[in-house]
Amino acid sequence: MKLLKTILFVFISVSAFSQKNYVDGFIILKNQTDTLKGRIDDQDWISNPTRINFKDVNNSEQSYEIAELSSFGITGKENYLVAKTDLDITPFTTNALLKDRNLIVKKDVILAFLVLLKADYTLLYLNDDTNKQHFFYKEGEKITELINHSFLEERNGKVFEFNNKLYQKQLELLFNNCAKTIKTNNLTYEIRTMTDKFIEFSECIGCNYTCYVKKKEDKGIFAVGVMAGISSDRNLVAHGVYTTYFSSKTIVPNMLFGLSVSFFTKRNLNRTSFVFETFFNRENVKIEALNYSTSINYLNFVPLMRHQFNIRSKIKPFVGGGIHIKHIPTFNSGIQVYGPPISIFLVGEGGIKWNNLLASARFKFMPQKNSEGITVYKQDGVDRIIYERINFQFSLTYLLYTTAKKAK
Repeated sequence: MKLLKTILFVFISVSAFSQKNYVDGFIILKNQTDTLKGRIDDQDWISNPTRINFKDVNNSEQSYEIAELSSFGITGKENYLVAKTDLDITPFTTNALLKDRNLIVKKDVILAFLVLLKADYTLLYLNDDTNKQHFFYKEGEKITELINHSFLEERNGKVFEFNNKLYQKQLELLFNNCAKTIKTNNLTYEIRTMTDKFIEFSECIGCNYTCYVKKKEDKGIFAVGVMAGISSDRNLVAHGVYTTYFSSKTIVPNMLFGLSVSFFTKRNLNRTSFVFETFFNRENVKIEALNYSTSINYLNFVPLMRHQFNIRSKIKPFVGGGIHIKHIPTFNSGIQVYGPPISIFLVGEGGIKWNNLLASARFKFMPQKNSEGITVYKQDGVDRIIYERINFQFSLTYLLYTTAKKAK
């Protein structure tokens, strides 16, 4: 228990510590045209930033509100355009929708837009502080929002949710500038599909401006790592030889090691991942008074869903949940196992990620106690194992390979 408290204390302390992440980038100050190259504090912004930290070539650090800038960007990753426009702030979550077809619009808001496509009609993107997605297009100096409006309406005493998909009608009118028909009726309000349509439109009308520069495509991320750790599994083992029976609990902590595989979906911003772990651990029993010792080998499978909090720090806390499947392999070891072939635990976890290193503390709970246990027949006798219902585990995982490419 002291070990667990120590782990939790370290986790909370480290998570609270904010660390900056400077990478190559640039800024252009408001009402100026000169590009200032240097290094920007890249915080993997989930919502479009309202302030940035910048170091110039002399390593002098300064913080800028976006209103002080006209543009900024991270080399090889993404560019932002700062401008003033009207913003649709109509509630969009299902439990907050209004019984009103009219929009709520905030006038003359200064925003930092992520540039998805730079062309005569530039496509811009904003994820605001309520996690609402917005798309805009810029023609000359004019910026127009493409509206995706959901609302409630009562019909025959029942309330229904509607979406007028106004952006499809807006783009149909805009795309009339192209000699060929560009269909918009099935267009979804997503980065990939919107960007592809604007590329098709730009290629149709040609570019008078410097032709389009597309933001790097967001991809699913696949990672493989090795893991090692300790577990508090203190299970009861009753050993019998002929008419002699005695019991003891397994020695803690016991070691574990194995592999971890994780996958992040597209446009997930490394927040939610699907994780699968398989690892080996050995539990030992030793009774010095009887000069007896034995060990039990386990193969473990752990599917998890993990959510990472992308705070403004290199160290990212995460939580997760899943199941832990525990199995005694027989192979050709000369042992036979009777009882349930697998034992299942529910798992909850908390941890931190720093670059390619993850530290995780877990709580394991067996929802249904198996009082009969598992019987293992071996050459030196019979073991009956009864699992403790509650256990803890601490592990470190190092990612050996990942398809994610982060700016250095």
